[in-house]
Amino acid sequence: MRVLLIHGYSADNAGDGLLVSAALELVREAFGDPQVELLCQYPDSFRELGLALYPSRPDSALKAALRGDFPKFDAFDLIVAVGGGYLRFGHPVEALKTTAVHGYQLVLASMTKTPVIYLPQSIGPLRFGSQGMVRHFAARVQRIHLRDDRSMHEVRLPNTVRTPDMALLARSYRDRSGAVPSATPIVSVRNVAGSVPTDVLELTHTLETFDGYVQSAVGSNQDQAAVESISPRRIVTRRELLEGDERRVVVAVRLHAALMALNAGHLVVHLAYERKGFGAFQDLGLPEYVHNVNDFDPARVHAQVASLLNSLEVREAYDATLREARSRLESRRAALIRDVQSIASLEAL
Repeated sequence: MRVLLIHGYSADNAGDGLLVSAALELVREAFGDPQVELLCQYPDSFRELGLALYPSRPDSALKAALRGDFPKFDAFDLIVAVGGGYLRFGHPVEALKTTAVHGYQLVLASMTKTPVIYLPQSIGPLRFGSQGMVRHFAARVQRIHLRDDRSMHEVRLPNTVRTPDMALLARSYRDRSGAVPSATPIVSVRNVAGSVPTDVLELTHTLETFDGYVQSAVGSNQDQAAVESISPRRIVTRRELLEGDERRVVVAVRLHAALMALNAGHLVVHLAYERKGFGAFQDLGLPEYVHNVNDFDPARVHAQVASLLNSLEVREAYDATLREARSRLESRRAALIRDVQSIASLEAL
Protein backbone atom coordinates (compact mmCIF):
# COMPACT_ATOMS: atom_id res chain seq x y z
CA MET A 1 0.00 0.00 0.00
CA ARG A 2 1.27 3.47 -0.89
CA VAL A 3 0.24 6.47 1.26
CA LEU A 4 1.01 10.15 0.77
CA LEU A 5 0.99 12.52 3.74
CA ILE A 6 0.31 16.13 2.72
CA HIS A 7 0.39 19.58 4.36
CA GLY A 8 3.53 18.85 6.41
CA TYR A 9 5.49 21.80 7.78
CA SER A 10 8.77 21.37 9.70
CA ALA A 11 10.07 19.11 12.44
CA ASP A 12 11.91 22.14 13.85
CA ASN A 13 8.53 23.27 15.09
CA ALA A 14 7.97 20.58 17.72
CA GLY A 15 4.20 20.73 17.39
CA ASP A 16 4.18 20.30 13.64
CA GLY A 17 6.78 17.57 13.87
CA LEU A 18 4.53 15.82 16.36
CA LEU A 19 1.56 16.00 13.98
CA VAL A 20 3.53 14.40 11.14
CA SER A 21 4.84 11.67 13.45
CA ALA A 22 1.33 11.09 14.80
CA ALA A 23 -0.07 10.76 11.29
CA LEU A 24 2.68 8.32 10.36
CA GLU A 25 2.06 6.26 13.49
CA LEU A 26 -1.69 6.17 12.84
CA VAL A 27 -1.26 5.06 9.22
CA ARG A 28 1.11 2.29 10.25
CA GLU A 29 -1.27 1.15 12.97
CA ALA A 30 -4.11 1.09 10.47
CA PHE A 31 -2.30 -0.70 7.63
CA GLY A 32 0.74 -2.47 9.01
CA ASP A 33 3.78 -1.47 6.97
CA PRO A 34 2.67 0.73 4.06
CA GLN A 35 5.01 2.75 1.88
CA VAL A 36 4.57 6.29 3.26
CA GLU A 37 5.78 9.48 1.54
CA LEU A 38 5.58 13.08 2.75
CA LEU A 39 4.87 16.42 1.10
CA CYS A 40 6.14 19.20 3.39
CA GLN A 41 7.62 22.69 3.47
CA TYR A 42 10.98 21.77 5.02
CA PRO A 43 11.92 18.25 3.86
CA ASP A 44 15.39 18.27 5.41
CA SER A 45 13.88 18.54 8.89
CA PHE A 46 12.15 15.17 8.43
CA ARG A 47 15.13 13.19 7.09
CA GLU A 48 15.31 11.02 10.18
CA LEU A 49 11.86 9.55 9.43
CA GLY A 50 13.32 7.65 6.49
CA LEU A 51 10.48 8.60 4.12
CA ALA A 52 10.47 9.77 0.52
CA LEU A 53 10.16 13.55 0.91
CA TYR A 54 8.80 16.19 -1.46
CA PRO A 55 8.93 20.01 -1.08
CA SER A 56 5.60 21.85 -0.85
CA ARG A 57 6.75 25.50 -0.95
CA PRO A 58 5.54 26.88 -4.29
CA ASP A 59 8.95 27.60 -5.84
CA SER A 60 10.42 24.25 -4.81
CA ALA A 61 7.26 22.35 -5.73
CA LEU A 62 7.22 23.91 -9.22
CA LYS A 63 10.87 22.98 -9.80
CA ALA A 64 10.16 19.43 -8.61
CA ALA A 65 7.16 19.19 -10.92
CA LEU A 66 9.21 20.38 -13.90
CA ARG A 67 11.81 17.69 -13.08
CA GLY A 68 9.06 15.08 -12.75
CA ASP A 69 9.82 14.66 -9.01
CA PHE A 70 6.54 16.00 -7.61
CA PRO A 71 4.20 13.27 -6.30
CA LYS A 72 1.30 12.28 -8.56
CA PHE A 73 -1.68 12.05 -6.22
CA ASP A 74 -3.47 9.49 -8.42
CA ALA A 75 -0.55 7.07 -8.02
CA PHE A 76 -1.25 6.54 -4.31
CA ASP A 77 -3.73 4.26 -2.54
CA LEU A 78 -4.55 6.86 0.12
CA ILE A 79 -3.91 10.57 0.71
CA VAL A 80 -3.71 11.60 4.38
CA ALA A 81 -3.57 15.26 5.36
CA VAL A 82 -1.71 15.71 8.64
CA GLY A 83 -3.51 17.33 11.55
CA GLY A 84 -3.06 21.01 12.27
CA GLY A 85 -4.39 24.49 11.61
CA TYR A 86 -2.95 25.48 8.26
CA LEU A 87 -6.13 26.46 6.34
CA ARG A 88 -6.45 29.92 7.88
CA PHE A 89 -7.49 33.16 6.21
CA GLY A 90 -7.59 35.48 9.21
CA HIS A 91 -5.70 38.45 7.72
CA PRO A 92 -4.40 39.29 4.22
CA VAL A 93 -0.81 38.07 4.62
CA GLU A 94 -1.95 34.85 6.27
CA ALA A 95 -4.52 34.30 3.52
CA LEU A 96 -1.87 34.73 0.82
CA LYS A 97 0.56 32.34 2.52
CA THR A 98 -2.16 29.75 3.10
CA THR A 99 -3.27 29.93 -0.51
CA ALA A 100 0.27 29.68 -1.86
CA VAL A 101 1.46 26.76 0.28
CA HIS A 102 -1.66 24.85 1.26
CA GLY A 103 -4.35 25.94 -1.18
CA TYR A 104 -3.02 23.98 -4.14
CA GLN A 105 -2.62 20.87 -1.95
CA LEU A 106 -6.33 21.04 -1.07
CA VAL A 107 -7.17 21.54 -4.77
CA LEU A 108 -5.08 18.52 -5.80
CA ALA A 109 -6.64 16.46 -3.00
CA SER A 110 -10.11 17.41 -4.25
CA MET A 111 -9.29 16.39 -7.84
CA THR A 112 -7.56 13.05 -7.32
CA LYS A 113 -9.27 9.70 -7.79
CA THR A 114 -7.39 8.51 -4.67
CA PRO A 115 -9.40 8.53 -1.40
CA VAL A 116 -8.49 11.48 0.85
CA ILE A 117 -8.86 11.93 4.59
CA TYR A 118 -7.90 15.02 6.59
CA LEU A 119 -6.80 14.24 10.16
CA PRO A 120 -8.07 16.54 12.96
CA GLN A 121 -7.97 20.13 11.73
CA SER A 122 -8.89 23.65 12.65
CA ILE A 123 -10.15 25.32 9.47
CA GLY A 124 -10.67 29.06 9.57
CA PRO A 125 -11.11 31.93 9.96
CA LEU A 126 -12.44 31.90 6.37
CA ARG A 127 -12.33 35.59 5.50
CA PHE A 128 -11.74 37.62 2.31
CA GLY A 129 -14.09 35.47 0.26
CA SER A 130 -12.23 32.26 1.10
CA GLN A 131 -15.18 30.40 2.63
CA GLY A 132 -16.84 29.50 -0.67
CA MET A 133 -13.54 28.40 -2.23
CA VAL A 134 -12.46 26.27 0.75
CA ARG A 135 -15.90 24.68 1.15
CA HIS A 136 -16.06 23.91 -2.59
CA PHE A 137 -12.82 21.94 -2.62
CA ALA A 138 -13.19 20.49 0.89
CA ALA A 139 -16.59 19.06 -0.04
CA ARG A 140 -14.93 16.89 -2.69
CA VAL A 141 -12.65 14.91 -0.34
CA GLN A 142 -13.96 11.86 1.46
CA ARG A 143 -13.53 12.93 5.09
CA ILE A 144 -12.38 15.92 7.13
CA HIS A 145 -11.92 15.58 10.88
CA LEU A 146 -12.26 18.91 12.70
CA ARG A 147 -10.89 19.44 16.20
CA ASP A 148 -13.03 22.35 17.42
CA ASP A 149 -16.66 23.46 17.34
CA ARG A 150 -15.97 26.82 15.64
CA SER A 151 -14.44 25.03 12.65
CA MET A 152 -17.42 22.69 12.50
CA HIS A 153 -19.75 25.70 12.41
CA GLU A 154 -17.69 27.61 9.86
CA VAL A 155 -17.08 24.74 7.41
CA ARG A 156 -20.57 23.17 7.65
CA LEU A 157 -20.06 20.19 5.35
CA PRO A 158 -21.55 16.67 5.59
CA ASN A 159 -18.12 15.05 5.26
CA THR A 160 -16.83 16.62 8.52
CA VAL A 161 -16.55 14.88 11.91
CA ARG A 162 -15.66 16.45 15.27
CA THR A 163 -12.53 14.65 16.51
CA PRO A 164 -9.93 15.58 19.18
CA ASP A 165 -6.47 16.88 18.27
CA MET A 166 -3.94 14.22 17.24
CA ALA A 167 -1.76 15.04 20.26
CA LEU A 168 -4.69 14.14 22.51
CA LEU A 169 -5.12 10.80 20.76
CA ALA A 170 -1.50 9.79 21.38
CA ARG A 171 -1.05 6.51 23.24
CA SER A 172 2.39 7.41 24.53
CA TYR A 173 1.96 9.56 27.61
CA ARG A 174 3.59 9.58 31.02
CA ASP A 175 1.52 9.29 34.19
CA ARG A 176 3.13 11.29 36.99
CA SER A 177 0.05 11.34 39.22
CA GLY A 178 1.01 11.98 42.81
CA ALA A 179 4.41 13.46 42.00
CA VAL A 180 5.11 16.81 43.68
CA PRO A 181 6.12 19.37 41.03
CA SER A 182 9.26 21.48 41.08
CA ALA A 183 8.72 24.82 42.82
CA THR A 184 9.78 26.68 39.66
CA PRO A 185 7.19 26.79 36.86
CA ILE A 186 7.98 26.82 33.15
CA VAL A 187 6.64 29.49 30.81
CA SER A 188 6.64 28.92 27.05
CA VAL A 189 5.64 31.90 24.89
CA ARG A 190 5.49 33.04 21.30
CA ASN A 191 4.84 36.35 19.62
CA VAL A 192 1.17 36.97 18.85
CA ALA A 193 0.52 39.71 16.28
CA GLY A 194 4.20 40.63 16.43
CA SER A 195 4.89 40.68 20.17
CA VAL A 196 4.39 38.88 23.45
CA PRO A 197 0.90 39.94 24.70
CA THR A 198 0.76 42.43 27.55
CA ASP A 199 -1.15 40.10 29.88
CA VAL A 200 1.55 37.45 29.41
CA LEU A 201 4.25 39.94 30.35
CA GLU A 202 2.27 40.94 33.46
CA LEU A 203 1.92 37.28 34.42
CA THR A 204 5.66 36.67 34.14
CA HIS A 205 6.34 39.69 36.34
CA THR A 206 4.09 38.29 39.07
CA LEU A 207 5.63 34.82 38.81
CA GLU A 208 9.09 36.31 39.35
CA THR A 209 11.19 33.12 39.09
CA PHE A 210 10.43 30.71 36.23
CA ASP A 211 12.16 28.76 33.48
CA GLY A 212 11.51 29.18 29.77
CA TYR A 213 10.92 26.72 26.93
CA VAL A 214 11.20 27.22 23.15
CA GLN A 215 8.62 25.20 21.20
CA SER A 216 9.42 26.35 17.67
CA ALA A 217 12.65 27.41 16.01
CA VAL A 218 11.88 27.64 12.31
CA GLY A 219 11.27 30.48 9.85
CA SER A 220 8.70 33.02 10.97
CA ASN A 221 7.67 30.62 13.75
CA GLN A 222 10.82 31.37 15.74
CA ASP A 223 10.17 31.54 19.50
CA GLN A 224 13.71 31.96 20.85
CA ALA A 225 13.65 35.77 20.97
CA ALA A 226 10.15 35.83 22.48
CA VAL A 227 11.17 33.44 25.27
CA GLU A 228 14.37 35.34 25.98
CA SER A 229 12.42 38.61 26.20
CA ILE A 230 10.50 37.43 29.30
CA SER A 231 13.79 36.86 31.20
CA PRO A 232 13.49 33.26 32.39
CA ARG A 233 15.94 31.92 34.93
CA ARG A 234 17.09 29.54 32.19
CA ILE A 235 15.66 27.84 29.10
CA VAL A 236 14.97 24.12 29.44
CA THR A 237 15.62 21.83 26.49
CA ARG A 238 12.96 19.84 24.69
CA ARG A 239 14.48 16.63 25.99
CA GLU A 240 14.44 17.95 29.55
CA LEU A 241 10.78 18.94 29.29
CA LEU A 242 9.61 15.71 27.68
CA GLU A 243 11.93 13.17 29.29
CA GLY A 244 13.24 14.76 32.50
CA ASP A 245 12.60 13.30 35.93
CA GLU A 246 10.99 16.37 37.50
CA ARG A 247 7.30 17.12 37.22
CA ARG A 248 6.67 20.76 36.32
CA VAL A 249 3.84 23.26 36.18
CA VAL A 250 3.85 24.67 32.64
CA VAL A 251 2.21 27.79 31.25
CA ALA A 252 2.23 27.49 27.45
CA VAL A 253 1.02 29.72 24.63
CA ARG A 254 1.46 27.28 21.74
CA LEU A 255 -1.15 24.51 21.88
CA HIS A 256 1.26 21.69 21.19
CA ALA A 257 3.72 22.94 23.76
CA ALA A 258 0.81 22.56 26.17
CA LEU A 259 -0.29 19.14 24.90
CA MET A 260 3.23 17.72 24.66
CA ALA A 261 3.85 18.85 28.23
CA LEU A 262 0.62 17.16 29.32
CA ASN A 263 1.65 13.96 27.56
CA ALA A 264 4.97 14.17 29.42
CA GLY A 265 3.04 14.18 32.72
CA HIS A 266 3.25 17.86 33.61
CA LEU A 267 0.51 20.15 34.92
CA VAL A 268 -0.42 22.71 32.27
CA VAL A 269 -2.21 26.02 31.93
CA HIS A 270 -2.75 27.03 28.30
CA LEU A 271 -2.94 30.62 27.03
CA ALA A 272 -4.66 30.07 23.68
CA TYR A 273 -4.30 32.38 20.70
CA GLU A 274 -6.61 30.36 18.41
CA ARG A 275 -9.81 28.28 18.57
CA LYS A 276 -7.88 25.00 18.63
CA GLY A 277 -6.75 25.52 22.24
CA PHE A 278 -10.26 25.85 23.59
CA GLY A 279 -11.39 22.75 21.69
CA ALA A 280 -8.49 20.69 23.04
CA PHE A 281 -8.99 21.62 26.69
CA GLN A 282 -12.72 21.04 26.30
CA ASP A 283 -11.91 17.52 25.08
CA LEU A 284 -9.62 17.07 28.09
CA GLY A 285 -12.34 18.14 30.52
CA LEU A 286 -10.12 21.02 31.69
CA PRO A 287 -11.81 24.14 30.21
CA GLU A 288 -10.96 26.22 33.29
CA TYR A 289 -7.25 25.83 32.49
CA VAL A 290 -7.39 27.50 29.06
CA HIS A 291 -7.49 31.30 28.66
CA ASN A 292 -7.53 33.76 25.78
CA VAL A 293 -3.92 34.94 25.50
CA ASN A 294 -5.05 38.41 24.39
CA ASP A 295 -7.55 38.93 27.20
CA PHE A 296 -7.08 37.05 30.46
CA ASP A 297 -6.67 37.90 34.12
CA PRO A 298 -2.98 37.41 35.05
CA ALA A 299 -3.92 37.20 38.73
CA ARG A 300 -6.27 34.29 38.02
CA VAL A 301 -3.65 32.38 36.05
CA HIS A 302 -1.06 33.09 38.73
CA ALA A 303 -3.49 31.66 41.29
CA GLN A 304 -3.95 28.52 39.17
CA VAL A 305 -0.19 28.07 38.92
CA ALA A 306 0.16 28.52 42.68
CA SER A 307 -2.61 26.00 43.35
CA LEU A 308 -1.05 23.40 41.07
CA LEU A 309 2.30 23.96 42.77
CA ASN A 310 1.07 23.90 46.36
CA SER A 311 -2.25 22.07 46.65
CA LEU A 312 -2.35 18.27 46.66
CA GLU A 313 -6.15 18.41 46.37
CA VAL A 314 -6.01 20.55 43.21
CA ARG A 315 -3.40 18.28 41.62
CA GLU A 316 -5.41 15.17 42.45
CA ALA A 317 -8.51 16.65 40.83
CA TYR A 318 -6.50 17.66 37.75
CA ASP A 319 -4.97 14.18 37.45
CA ALA A 320 -8.32 12.44 37.95
CA THR A 321 -9.88 14.50 35.17
CA LEU A 322 -7.02 13.59 32.84
CA ARG A 323 -7.39 9.87 33.61
CA GLU A 324 -11.07 10.01 32.69
CA ALA A 325 -10.25 11.91 29.51
CA ARG A 326 -7.58 9.38 28.47
CA SER A 327 -10.18 6.61 28.59
CA ARG A 328 -12.54 8.55 26.32
CA LEU A 329 -9.74 9.54 23.96
CA GLU A 330 -8.62 5.93 23.50
CA SER A 331 -12.02 5.07 22.06
CA ARG A 332 -11.85 8.16 19.80
CA ARG A 333 -8.47 7.04 18.49
CA ALA A 334 -9.89 3.61 17.69
CA ALA A 335 -12.78 5.25 15.85
CA LEU A 336 -10.38 7.42 13.83
CA ILE A 337 -8.33 4.38 12.81
CA ARG A 338 -11.49 2.60 11.67
CA ASP A 339 -12.44 5.66 9.63
CA VAL A 340 -9.01 5.83 7.97
CA GLN A 341 -9.36 2.17 7.06
CA SER A 342 -12.88 2.65 5.71
CA ILE A 343 -11.84 5.63 3.59
CA ALA A 344 -8.92 3.65 2.17
CA SER A 345 -11.30 0.82 1.24
CA LEU A 346 -13.15 3.21 -1.09
CA GLU A 347 -10.23 2.91 -3.49
CA ALA A 348 -11.31 -0.63 -4.28
CA LEU A 349 -14.93 0.36 -5.07
